[in-house]
Amino acid sequence: MKLQRIAIREFRQFGGQLVIDDLQPGLNLFIGPNEAGKSTIAEAVRAVFLERYKASHLKDLLPWGLASGQPSVDVSFELDGLACRLSKQFVSRQRCELRIGQSVFTEDEAEDKLAALLGFSRAARGPMKAENAGVPGLLWVQQGGTQELRDSTGHAAQYLRDALTQLSGGRESAGEDALIAAVQRELRQLLTARTQKSTGPLAEAEQKLAALSASRDELQQQRQQFDDNIRRLTEQQEAFDDAERRRPWELHDQKATLAQQRAAAVVELERGLQGLAQSLRVGEAELAVSVQQEQGALELEAAVAREREQLDAARAELAAAQSAHAQAERGVTQFEQASAAANRALELANAAVSAADLRGQLDIYRADSERLDASIGDAEKANAAVLQAARDAAALEIDGAQLKRLVALDGELTVLRARTEAAMTRIEYRLNGELSVGDQTISGAGVLRIDEEKRIGLGALGELRVIPGVSDLSAQLSELSALEAQHAQLLRALGVTSTGAAQARHEQWKTLVAQQQSHAKILAVHAPQGIDALRAALASTAARLQAASARLASLPDVSDALPLDEARRHADLARDALEAARKVLAQAAAAQSTGVAKADSLAAQLQRKEAQLSDDAYRRNRAQWQAHIVEQRVKVDALKNQRGERERELDAARLDDPAAEAKRYRASAELARNEQHERQLRIAQLRSQLETMGASGLGERLAALDAQLEQATRRKDELSLRASALSLLDEVLVDERDAALAQLRAPLTERLGHYLKRIFPQSSLALGDDLSPAMLDRDGRAELLDALSFGTREQLGILTRFAYADLLQASGRPTLLMLDDAAVHTDAARRDALKRALLDAATRHQILVFTCHPELWDDLGVRQRAVADLKVA
Repeated sequence: MKLQRIAIREFRQFGGQLVIDDLQPGLNLFIGPNEAGKSTIAEAVRAVFLERYKASHLKDLLPWGLASGQPSVDVSFELDGLACRLSKQFVSRQRCELRIGQSVFTEDEAEDKLAALLGFSRAARGPMKAENAGVPGLLWVQQGGTQELRDSTGHAAQYLRDALTQLSGGRESAGEDALIAAVQRELRQLLTARTQKSTGPLAEAEQKLAALSASRDELQQQRQQFDDNIRRLTEQQEAFDDAERRRPWELHDQKATLAQQRAAAVVELERGLQGLAQSLRVGEAELAVSVQQEQGALELEAAVAREREQLDAARAELAAAQSAHAQAERGVTQFEQASAAANRALELANAAVSAADLRGQLDIYRADSERLDASIGDAEKANAAVLQAARDAAALEIDGAQLKRLVALDGELTVLRARTEAAMTRIEYRLNGELSVGDQTISGAGVLRIDEEKRIGLGALGELRVIPGVSDLSAQLSELSALEAQHAQLLRALGVTSTGAAQARHEQWKTLVAQQQSHAKILAVHAPQGIDALRAALASTAARLQAASARLASLPDVSDALPLDEARRHADLARDALEAARKVLAQAAAAQSTGVAKADSLAAQLQRKEAQLSDDAYRRNRAQWQAHIVEQRVKVDALKNQRGERERELDAARLDDPAAEAKRYRASAELARNEQHERQLRIAQLRSQLETMGASGLGERLAALDAQLEQATRRKDELSLRASALSLLDEVLVDERDAALAQLRAPLTERLGHYLKRIFPQSSLALGDDLSPAMLDRDGRAELLDALSFGTREQLGILTRFAYADLLQASGRPTLLMLDDAAVHTDAARRDALKRALLDAATRHQILVFTCHPELWDDLGVRQRAVADLKVA
């Protein structure tokens, strides 16, 4: 199966029409960023082949913001050498049409035909489910699903088994599977499939046994609790009586009162200390203000002296910058004149190079014209041969599907005739006289075949009633008659007299088609884009030849031109020198401006600070704060001495922390009261529990539970023994069936090894019952697929699908592979190996690859088709 054209209209993000034609029979690569529409194209192909055109759930196919749209997809493809076309429109005005050669199918008939051709089943209602997707669900990989292989393989397992049966010559026996299924059904009533945990009657027996054991343990605990409660009641009563005699909480209350009095005295001392500290902070703040003012005056005097020196230095730097600026202006003028002369010489050298290039182009155009003339002649001859082969093949074309049906009917008729012959009752006779059999008379020797109840008259001896032993013989005869009628009708429809004649005619047609394709390849070699394209190329070459001649004539005289490299070197040197001179001038101008601004700024600052120092008010204020500094220092020292004496008194009073002691004693008194109250409550609770448990009959209940527990144990052991026997029988039957399936799986195993060795040399892949990969064996170590990394499972998913496609194609089934953003979790080395496998598979199958990483796939030797370009087209 080879897609040739895809047309998508009003489908999700494609509000208009998107057409993809010129699809190659091998690898086709589509690129674009996320949300460019790659997955939408893949989904359109899936929808047109798999989804029911009348399904009501497909409203999500409507284009964004276009509620009244009519999503439609039209694909053209080739199947077994026949041109096919499929068109579907969804949501509103639904329609479906399938053309295969000259045959046309519509509506449900078309969808049934698609399912039979591609190997999937139609959902009864609703959306296409994974279990119905069959072969397309296996080979058409959606985004992010490359590593998920088990479910899709299971849904396509029957189609794969049919292909394996056809290729290996083996057969599957439904009897073993039916017996295994029956044993497993019985076993599943006792044990689960995956974890082998108990279920059904066995789980109920185990749960009942566990519940009875728990009840017995609970009663035994209750008996133990009864004994423990008696002992605890005695201990609690003795402790309660002792506390009532000592009354420790009253002693703790007296100690708390004394400690609270000492804590009040400490609080008074702390309050006096805080007052002294506040006075000290005020005095120190006033002193700091005066000291800061004096420090500012000293710093101002130092700044005046320092800025006088800086102003002298700035004026000297300004004079040097003005001299450098004048010299730089003279240098720029000289280099501008030299650069203009070098540029004129460079333009003349470029004209000389252009003239040489035009002379070379003229030679090339003349050679191209001669080559295109020869190619047009060869292409016209090949085109005539293609048309003649096409006419001859059309005269012999035969419907491939009807031919396959005719061959299948031949096989069915042979088997049914043999079964009918064997089912009839056969009587050999040698008679000297005559006998009546039903309505006819027989004599002599011969064979009598009886397909229904007959009466044989024996004259005076009576009669015999013969009844065939096969009860459905009449049904077999009816089926045989119906098949013979279908066989004759197919022969008439194909216009042949026998199956052999039809096959011979089909072989002649395939030979002519091959000749047509051979001539078409020759035509493609001479004219890949068609003969008209060659003629257009010839005209274009002639136009270029004329244009190049005109350009050569328009160029100036270049006889005195310097070599281009020398002229370019002189121009570059002149330009670099000019740029350097301009930079020097800019730096000199910047230095001159900076010098002027710096000198003016320093002069203004120095004048302002000298005026501040010489102000009379400033001098009087300075004398006042110098006197205030001396007074405040004396006051601060006195306050510090008073604070030290008060801190020593407070430390002595705080030594034993009277407030904490008062709190501790009050808490101890409260704890003692609460503990006594809790003892009283526990004594009442224990007495109540003992009275209740003493009247419940614990001994009798324990004896009854022991009897029930013994009965439940026997029931559980019986079911466990049955489960073990069924498990053993299941293992034996599965081993026998697997041995029979080994021959059946040989073709698939061979194809898997062909691809697997590209990434994992010296390795093998074990298959499950559903033909899905189950375990990878490499370097002597077996690993389950679920234990492998995400990237490794993704790579195995791609290679395995290539092997499935080879298997299906070898058995005559159509194949098409679609990979949407596959191998994104693959390193560079393995990606190269995957690319080689992809190119290998593309020689046998058509493959559509969608990726948002074009830079990783640009070495495949195929054209990358950007989705954005398709939208614009």
